[in-house]
Amino acid sequence: MHHIGTFVAFEQHSGKELNKVLNCAQCPGASMPPGHLGSHQLTSLQFPACPLPETDEKVGYLAGVLSTPGITGYLLMAVIILLGWFSRPKGRRLSYRVFYAMHHLLVTAWVLLFVLLLVVHAANDWVGVGVPVVLLIAGLPILSYAFTRAKRLYLSCLKIELVKVVRSESGQLLRLDVDLPRSYRHATVGEYAYIKVPKASRTEWHPFTIAGMEVVDGVQRITFIIMAAGIWTKKVHEIIKPEGDRAVLHIDGPYFAPAVTIQAHEIVVGIGGGVGVTPFLSFLSHIASDAASNFKRAHIFWTTRMASDYKIMSDLFSKLEERMQTRGGILVLHLHSVPKDGIWKGDGIGSLFDLATRHIWQKRVDKFTRKDPTMIPTIARYPRMPLHAVVVNDILHSGNQVAIPVGRVCNFSVFGFV
Repeated sequence: MHHIGTFVAFEQHSGKELNKVLNCAQCPGASMPPGHLGSHQLTSLQFPACPLPETDEKVGYLAGVLSTPGITGYLLMAVIILLGWFSRPKGRRLSYRVFYAMHHLLVTAWVLLFVLLLVVHAANDWVGVGVPVVLLIAGLPILSYAFTRAKRLYLSCLKIELVKVVRSESGQLLRLDVDLPRSYRHATVGEYAYIKVPKASRTEWHPFTIAGMEVVDGVQRITFIIMAAGIWTKKVHEIIKPEGDRAVLHIDGPYFAPAVTIQAHEIVVGIGGGVGVTPFLSFLSHIASDAASNFKRAHIFWTTRMASDYKIMSDLFSKLEERMQTRGGILVLHLHSVPKDGIWKGDGIGSLFDLATRHIWQKRVDKFTRKDPTMIPTIARYPRMPLHAVVVNDILHSGNQVAIPVGRVCNFSVFGFV
């Protein structure tokens, strides 16, 4: 705005003309309103000095660019641009730790430098505002950031009880069940919370969707599923183990997320891969607790690399099996194991079918085709391997078998509760 307004005026008008409109030139030596940092407190930082020389010569555009408001304005812009650069999605994906460190460093610099630079920025007092400009521009963000830091410091002192730790057979997923103190707000479907594990990092808080919530003996218990994907999550997997002493962790949340609207719908279709299914697991937890009064029909699709990963939530599936026998509504769970690169190498927990050769498989397809083309099995298709599936009897506490196709999701319902 200075470039298209103030500096243009400097180029087109003389000092004598500008002194008639500049606030700092109106009443030299007059006292400023209480708390106002203006020309009478910071005259040594004014450039060009105010009042401007009483001549008919044009002040010039460059004088505005090199003025105190001009230089401090560029420095303020540099801080904001750096903050935006390190906050790019690509930068966050490449190195979350660099983003996290630079974000907090630059936010602190923004607060400190912004306050300092804005005070100096207003030293020329060209406009003249009744309160310090810094309070108008930076006051609310400064208070918000200070509140967040103070809250995190307080939460770091609260004891969070880790009551259950389950690691998937693949070693990629870690389930954490924690009991929250009564001071925490009760979580609802689709919300998330921040987790800090001091042994992994004393400063980093990472957000995770709450995969389940229930009340046990009057205490709120929530569930997280953490996949070993990055530096921090891999450290957490090394530190928190199913056996041995429980590691210390801290929770900040729960917080609102768009997925909270799931519970308001009568018909729900949820699709998630890996830990991306956690918002829908919280919805299933909601159904298992018989709290989902609007629910009538739901299809939940969940794909994982290993079929054994589903066992990490066997207690939830068992509760759903019992609950759906006594309440209305239809719930269908589509569980599919999608191996890396799309080809199953034989790893996993067994198979229902293991057709030895493509020739045998083709004979079965031909047989179905002759009887009824619509009856061709479509559980999974592989360009170089026959059909595979996994059948397990230890996901449900009842012992009922669950078939898990190995391959991408297609028109096949794995198992359902009606």
